Amino acid sequence: MSDHTLVAMCPRFEAAFQLIGKKWNGLIIEALLERDLRFCELRDSINGISDRLLIDRLRDLIAAGVVVKTSVDADGHQLVTYQLTDKGQDLKQVFSSLHTWADQWVDPASQ
Repeated sequence: MSDHTLVAMCPRFEAAFQLIGKKWNGLIIEALLERDLRFCELRDSINGISDRLLIDRLRDLIAAGVVVKTSVDADGHQLVTYQLTDKGQDLKQVFSSLHTWADQWVDPASQ
């Protein structure tokens, strides 16, 4: 008989990791940590993401309260930008720690 006991994951941690760990979400958040971006700026800052996928991921992040979409009238046309909410901005320290870890342990050439 084994003395190993399975460790149950905290439901909050699991839900957070599912949101942040979903493909492209982390890169979207990372880009928006730098500054508010328009859709095309956001798309151009993330290699390989399609318009359709970016739209889907932004919807997920908006629904989760991490990103907000704002629209401002500028010279007769709508200027839409995406920005992190306070909830999204609170990820800054998490992403900073991830950068530190990646700098030490991840070799992009081997990925």
